[in-house]
Amino acid sequence: MRDLPLPIPRLRSARGSVTRALLLIAAAAPVPAEAIDFAEVDLYGYSVSRTGAPAIFGYDPADPPDLVSHSDTETFLGVHGDHEDAAFTRERLYRADERVNAGHAFGTSGTARGTIEAGHSIAVATGWADAGSNDLGGYAETHAGFLGASQGAGTSTLSIEKKITIGAGTSGLADGTLVTGLRWLLDGHGTLAIGGRSFPNDSAATAGSLIHVLVLRGPTGTCGIFDCPHGALAVAATLDTTLSLVDADPSLPAGVTARIQRHDSWSASNNAGNLKAGAVFESGSETNDLGALVTDEDAALSWVDGVDTGAAPLHLDAIEFEANVGETLTVQMDLDLSAGVGGWGNAESDFLGTFGGQAEDPQSRGLVFASSVPVPEPSASAAAAIAVAALLLRRSRATTPS
Repeated sequence: MRDLPLPIPRLRSARGSVTRALLLIAAAAPVPAEAIDFAEVDLYGYSVSRTGAPAIFGYDPADPPDLVSHSDTETFLGVHGDHEDAAFTRERLYRADERVNAGHAFGTSGTARGTIEAGHSIAVATGWADAGSNDLGGYAETHAGFLGASQGAGTSTLSIEKKITIGAGTSGLADGTLVTGLRWLLDGHGTLAIGGRSFPNDSAATAGSLIHVLVLRGPTGTCGIFDCPHGALAVAATLDTTLSLVDADPSLPAGVTARIQRHDSWSASNNAGNLKAGAVFESGSETNDLGALVTDEDAALSWVDGVDTGAAPLHLDAIEFEANVGETLTVQMDLDLSAGVGGWGNAESDFLGTFGGQAEDPQSRGLVFASSVPVPEPSASAAAAIAVAALLLRRSRATTPS
């Protein structure tokens, strides 16, 4: 396989890292502090187009969420045929105390994909974050090379942080009572899609998703006035999935001319039973070739694969944990989506189906999980908007290489 100048999607800060979270817990002062509730959406796009004409991405300007910062750069690339080309980098950061883009207004998806000029690309990124309902959803896509090879990248990074206080409710349990058998429910559904061409083309496409959950005991990962025999970390889970297509220069006649692969790495930790804080009870990493090996030259390829927290490889619908009645939990949830293309191809990470989670007591003891952020009323119009946006953004794709 040949190395291509793929535009690498900008990575998030290490805030979504389990390792960094554990280091912060270890260094945290024992004095409890107030956590900051927020919802955040960070959109990024890199595309190549005619000067002065970057592809549109993000929200409908008529329904903008809370914009914190924005950045647009245009880098002249030179004369291309009868016009001048430029590389465009665009970034939008949105943040609010409760929810961002609650109306799920996605805006336009940019230039018609079938008419991308030779050597040009587009990038699409959008999403929402709702700390009230613990709901994250987003989309990242890039297209290049319909008429000539190019580069493109898009990312949609979504986060919430909030507090949940465990109330006695009708359980009759006193504050400070250690409650075992609690569960954090996980519910994430999305698809990754890639496309490209086999040798002798230059073609590389990657689509990725990173799901991360961190539940800390106490506002800063400490337990305040409560005893925490198993430490401050209650739950940590990460699922990192990448779907990729790379053309390969065959070393033998009828040799492999392209490969489609999926890579998964996952880890889950909790503090239940006699486990120490953050003990890993499920982890792994695997890379698999998908479909039959491609030996045809200049063949069009595409693949779509699902990502599901309850399916392989994570197989996690819920993670057990324990905490005290009256204790406040700090919840951090992240969903990072990326799409990158170099040469000929397209990539898409579609989580409009959302990723969410919540605390549950399967023993129905009457406990109450009080959120620091109000849960919004369901909106029929919002649900309709999601369905329409998904229909507009999702294209017809083959499920096997052709």
